Amino acid sequence: MKKIYRVFVNITILTTVLLTHTNVYAQNSFDKWFKDNGLRIDYYHTGTDKTEQILFKELKFEEKWGGRKNNLIDKFAYGSYFVEVFDLKTKTLIYSYGFCSLFEEWQFTAEAKTMSRGFPESLIIPFPKNKVKVELSSRQYEDNSFKKIFEIEIDPADLAINYEKPVNAEVKKIFGKLEPENALDLVFIGDGYTKNEIDSFYEDVQKTAEYLFETEPFKTNKEKINIWAVAAISLESGTDIPHEKIWKSTALNTNFYTFRSDRYLTTSDYHSVRDYAGLAPCDQICILVNTETYGGGGIYNFWNITSAKNSHRFEVFVHELGHSLAALGDEYYADEVSYEDIYNKKLEPYQANLTTLVNFDSKWKNMLDENTPIPTPVTKENLKTIGVYEGAGYQKQGIYRPYISCKMKSLGVDFCPVCQKAISEIINFYAE
Repeated sequence: MKKIYRVFVNITILTTVLLTHTNVYAQNSFDKWFKDNGLRIDYYHTGTDKTEQILFKELKFEEKWGGRKNNLIDKFAYGSYFVEVFDLKTKTLIYSYGFCSLFEEWQFTAEAKTMSRGFPESLIIPFPKNKVKVELSSRQYEDNSFKKIFEIEIDPADLAINYEKPVNAEVKKIFGKLEPENALDLVFIGDGYTKNEIDSFYEDVQKTAEYLFETEPFKTNKEKINIWAVAAISLESGTDIPHEKIWKSTALNTNFYTFRSDRYLTTSDYHSVRDYAGLAPCDQICILVNTETYGGGGIYNFWNITSAKNSHRFEVFVHELGHSLAALGDEYYADEVSYEDIYNKKLEPYQANLTTLVNFDSKWKNMLDENTPIPTPVTKENLKTIGVYEGAGYQKQGIYRPYISCKMKSLGVDFCPVCQKAISEIINFYAE
């Protein structure tokens, strides 16, 4: 059979992504457009601080589709990238979502100014019944517009789609009674756990879930969440700590010292991560790394990675879940970070808990008391007051947060009301 998928890469074409697209007939027509499987589009995201290009790798079949079936069209417009799936014949938008990536974060490092790098990524969509066109657009730093950087036409009958099962691992459901399409499915994958340490991995997942469900708004929304554990087996225990000259052979190739930050724990081996995540119904990937070293990382609709044995592990996990699940921004501004000028202060950031006051009406303005001054002074009297406090997004001036102290700023405190609202809206979007 002749292959019809076509790759299109052009970083000069500007497009307007219809983020408010709400085709009613598309929102509730999963069975019309899709099978109950997944389709993975693997590629490499390459470029410099000011350029990007998509290098297509392959299409991969996934046995399980555990994602959204009711709300097929994204309504949040979060993330630096936006994926749209169109029925090729009718041009109907049938699926969409936003996400961020490790490549994007690297673009804001000093290294990106002097060299080009590539990072593996994947687009995950329900397996289509008919021919589709998938478009990937990138949010532009200068004006928040979207630029189409990749498109591909896919014939679901194409014999070149890879049906090979890439990995084997035991999958357990740790918590939850709902069907995947009616729940937020968190998939925990272990890294740096050897065959003899898998029981420790399951124990770590259980303890992490227990802490999560003691934390608002997850406590209130507990019955809307499923917890899965995928027991990836590593050859060696632990993870890479390059600045200490420690190197381990692990299933997901996690490592500290990402972008030369000692505590930033990530993995650039995204295709291996997706191999294991595809074994379970998956809305969010949560990676527990078998190490006592402090650290972690969270990227919106990409992954959440946490040290599983550190004394602060639960607090770090929930903070990073704020990033990976709800696209919340960091509210601290004095700590060491690896990025340069990550926010354009002339624009309103998409993160629900950050504002530059360029378009504050689109944020938490309706949650303020009418007598609350903007900006709001940091005083003892305002400790429990929703306001507009200067200092957030790694910058002391020009970016504002809604609360003096929130879990997106400091460990050991609760999510503020604004962040709780944003997280609850995401959970309901998956669970409706």
